[in-house]
Amino acid sequence: MNKTVVYLLYFTFYTILLLFFGKSGFKQTKNARDFFVAGNSLGLTASVLTFSATWFSAASMQGVSGSLYAYGYNTVLYAVVPWFLGAAFLVVLASRLKVYDILTVPEYFYIRYNSKWLQAMAGVMIVITYILYMIIQVRGFGIVISELLDINYIFAIVLVYLFVIYTTFGGLLSVTKTDGLNFILILMGTLLAAVIVLRDIGGITLMHERAALVETRPFPNFPHVTEKGSLLDPFAKGELPPLLTFTSFFGWGLGLAANPQYAIRIVSAKNTKTAIKMICYSVFFLAFIYLGMMVIGIGGRVLQPTIESIHSVDEVFPYMINNIIYSPFSGLILISITAAAISTANSQLLIAASGFTYDLYKNLFNPNIHEDKFLNLNRIFIFAAGTVSLLLAINPPASLLIYGGYIWGFFSATFLLPLYGGLFWKKATKEGATASFIIGLLTISSFMIRNYLVVGEKNAMVHPALPGVIASALTFYFVSKHFHAKGRG
Repeated sequence: MNKTVVYLLYFTFYTILLLFFGKSGFKQTKNARDFFVAGNSLGLTASVLTFSATWFSAASMQGVSGSLYAYGYNTVLYAVVPWFLGAAFLVVLASRLKVYDILTVPEYFYIRYNSKWLQAMAGVMIVITYILYMIIQVRGFGIVISELLDINYIFAIVLVYLFVIYTTFGGLLSVTKTDGLNFILILMGTLLAAVIVLRDIGGITLMHERAALVETRPFPNFPHVTEKGSLLDPFAKGELPPLLTFTSFFGWGLGLAANPQYAIRIVSAKNTKTAIKMICYSVFFLAFIYLGMMVIGIGGRVLQPTIESIHSVDEVFPYMINNIIYSPFSGLILISITAAAISTANSQLLIAASGFTYDLYKNLFNPNIHEDKFLNLNRIFIFAAGTVSLLLAINPPASLLIYGGYIWGFFSATFLLPLYGGLFWKKATKEGATASFIIGLLTISSFMIRNYLVVGEKNAMVHPALPGVIASALTFYFVSKHFHAKGRG
């Protein structure tokens, strides 16, 4: 049977399953609590599946595998290790956050600091950040569907737009149901691809022996020719400096720790014990998937040291599936990449909607809005924000992994200190939280501008989230200390 026909059958079957699992959320959603946090009712299995599926996005599926192909094991230090360290912070967060009866993370800022304006600022930050981050998911889906169905990229991203809008309209209950399907596909697709790669190479030992000998340019417009041993070197023989690699923790790691999409998964769990187990079990499953990603990335480079027909690291994995390791399972593996994109995009779109409708509009302008009108407003915003992300994805960033680290860095610089500081430091004040949010935002923004316009992104030695977090932390501590002492006096 023709390859395209087989792919189309896989895609059709996936579409039917997605529509089936997504529809149930519409019937169960009665109010804002159901819509945003699934009525705080999620059990352990549902929580693990939705947490893991939300975590594993196109940045992981395509960004990590492609970066491993191009840079080698440095990618693990740059992104994967920071993510897992960030998960440790989430366990600590779960021990305290469930005490608060909240629907959004910015609402916690209002309850803890008694500041509607801080809640509103945080809501605006969520809207902007998630719309920008959803570009990653739209681009990832577009690349895969272009390969899967042999269609134009623009038409492909319209498909993901429709899928994401549909699965988000039912709120977190719909998202959770589809996340279960998507994570199972992600797990199956990754493990199948890794097994096929190892089979074709001859085992893990031979893979590393051959990887140490690679000395080609991974694809034509890549800036470096890989040195011998570079793929196995923790800093890629100088291609990615140690300081930049380690400071990426302040973007990816602390950004994950402060990210509202994970905090909301904690809030939606039925109790604190479930929330903590959710994080621990999810990290265990995700570790196996990332081991598969390492095999796919490094092994793919061994099987084909140079790919002449691609232009970015994000295209490596789809190309491999369709050309290097093609098998009867290729359609399923390609679908697993689309599942990774959709399972993260719908969660982020839902939280972006809460930032606008709940933390900004209802908070400041219409606190007594009727429940039905409020839910409809959320769906209108979901449609609008999804459309903006779709349009921005027409000219996407060059690397999903690097771009994602910058976006998450904004959460590190703004949300981290007000969130964790408020939970664990009794002397934290409204003034300290607000000032740290603003100073952190201004600092990371100025360093981003500096990197792009003055130094040049390729010459940047420090992740811009580092100065943002330092400035935010110092401001939070000293301003809170000052106003706490003033209040006592």
